[in-house]
Parts: sequence; C-alpha cells; structure tokens
Amino acid sequence: ALHTVSICDLGRAEMQCQSSAVLGPQGRVFYVSADSVFVWTTHYDRDPRRPYRSAVFRIPLDGAAPSALRTSGSPIDQLSFLQDAQGFLNVLVSAHGDGEGMWRAESKRGDMALLRVRLRDFGDGSAAAPASAYTPLLNAGDSEVQNRFIGDWLVYGSAPYRWRDPTTAGAHPMLYAIRYASGMPLQQIDIGHGAERIEAMGRDAVIVGGADKDLHFTSLQLGPRTATKRSVFVQRDAAQGESRTHGFFYRAENERQGIVGLPIVGAARSNGMQRYLDQTASVLYLRNRDLKLGRMGQLDARAERAVDDGCKASCVDWYGDARPIFIGERVFALLGYELVEGRVDGERIRERRRADFAPKRAVPIAH
Repeated sequence: ALHTVSICDLGRAEMQCQSSAVLGPQGRVFYVSADSVFVWTTHYDRDPRRPYRSAVFRIPLDGAAPSALRTSGSPIDQLSFLQDAQGFLNVLVSAHGDGEGMWRAESKRGDMALLRVRLRDFGDGSAAAPASAYTPLLNAGDSEVQNRFIGDWLVYGSAPYRWRDPTTAGAHPMLYAIRYASGMPLQQIDIGHGAERIEAMGRDAVIVGGADKDLHFTSLQLGPRTATKRSVFVQRDAAQGESRTHGFFYRAENERQGIVGLPIVGAARSNGMQRYLDQTASVLYLRNRDLKLGRMGQLDARAERAVDDGCKASCVDWYGDARPIFIGERVFALLGYELVEGRVDGERIRERRRADFAPKRAVPIAH
C-alpha cells in the first residue's frame, strides 16, 4: 500500500498541495498528533503462535522525510496511540490485533502490552523497538476492547457483546488503568458493568456500559498514584444510541464540574444491531459535580414525525442520527431531522425550541 499525507495551503488563490508517501504493508490504523501522522502497518503471520510483525511509520506534517520503526503486534484502534510531551510514542498493542477495519477491532486479540518508544528512535525502518519498550498488560478478554489515554493514564477494558449474545448481558469484565510513564503497576477496578465507552471528563474519566437492561455511567478519578471509582449513575432500561466517539460530548464548566451528553435508546433492542436502525434516540444529559453524576434530563425526538426518505438527505445508518452539541452556553441535540435546543435551568435541562428539516415528502426506497 502507498500511505500518503497531503498538505494543502487553503489560503492561496490557487490551492497548492505537497505530499509525502511511504510504501509498505497495508495499514488499518493511523493516528494524527500535533506534528505527525503515524501509520501502523502489519504483515499478518499464518502461525498463530507468533505475534504479528509490524512497523509504524511517522510522516511529519512539515514535509520532513518520513521515518519508521519495526514493532510487534497491532493496536486496537486510533485511540490506542498517544504522542506525549516528553517525546515518546505510547501505543496499546495486542499480539494478534487486526486493526479497526470493519468489525475487526471487536475480535479476540491475544496478549496485550504497552509500547513506549522515543521519537528519536525512528529511523530508516531497519531498527526494531527493543523488548524493554513493551510493558506486559493483563488481557481484557475476548469481547470488544475500549481504550483511551487520559492525562497521565491509559485506561482500557471490554464489554460483553450485548447485541450479539443477550446471555452475556449480566456479565462484566474488569477495568484496567496504568500510569503509562511512571513504571507503576497496572491497577484493576471492578466497576460492576462492561466498558462500552471510555471518555475524558477533564482530567478524570467516565466509563459507560450496560449491566442487564440498564446503562451505567461510572466516574473514575485519575489521581497522582491511583485510579479510583467515585460514583455511579444508572439510567434504567436503556442502552447507548451511538457507539462511536462522536456520539459523546463533555462540556467542562470548570475543573470540578461540567455536563455529559450521550444518545440513548430503550434497552428493548439492546441485544440486536437493529437498535441503531429502527429506534428514535434521545440525548441524555448528566451533571458532573466533583465526579458525582446526576441526571439533568433529556431531549427527545418526536418519533411520530419521523420521515423515511431512503437516505437521500439523511438517515439512521451506520453513522447514527443523534448527538449532543454544545455551542458557547447553548445546548442542542441533533435527533434525525430535528435539531432541538435545550435550556439549562439550574440542575435541569428543558426543551426550548426545535427545528424540523425533514423532507416534505418521503422518497420510496428501491429494493
């Protein structure tokens, strides 16, 4: 594969672009830092006893020559990377990860480790990261793994496939946290539910996941030495309405409080992928005060006015149709063809007004 980064000057009357490219194995995961694009490429070995042979390319955004470093294993997804201020690249890798192509980030991936290498160790690709650069970690299990670098911490965990196998709805694996640059041991945290989503709330974290038919939000304090479970909010009979990163938003009001927004749907279809396709979502808002989460309310779509236009203008597809939007002091919820504005009234959020931009006439779907 030819991996190419193009830099274009959009301020010129005639747009000019400059490209840098590297030729190597296919790459399923890439990460953009403040100054570089990192492309992780993997040569898949048919011997299941051996970890995949890989290399990570660094393509600078200033047009400088690309560089590379040979590695082992594969990251889960782009959230498995962090270029830190100390000049290191940190990557959560697994022995048999398959990158984030369609459904591949959700398969069994084998032993896990934290790779931490200096950027100055990148060269012409002939050198390999030494064994000492890998810190062995506990395996998160066979379920879908979520991971996120937040502050000085790497937090990761997994959740049973509720939408694949409803019999796993009550099971929950452990959550893991490690200060990636400190040399401190890995910590295990029993949060009582699966980790379907790991997000930052300022310098701390919120873990979202299901247990039975309910959706749990657990706040996690990431301190100088320990990661500590602080509070749990439970939304009864609910599931996430959007699993991708763009479905979640946190508006920090100061260091100690803010507002969480996340699309949700009823749990009736939480064991089927169809939940994304035939249910109208709502956006749930929670207040964070010193890591104690409380319900503010939700903004709902008007299901009776939903229009199926065959995805001509928009649709509930793989990319979802609901998300919270914060603009200055204003709060919105995008719900299909409706944009609903909320009003924050103390510890509550209430609907203020809405705009409906649905097509006036439904377009028949051709089969």
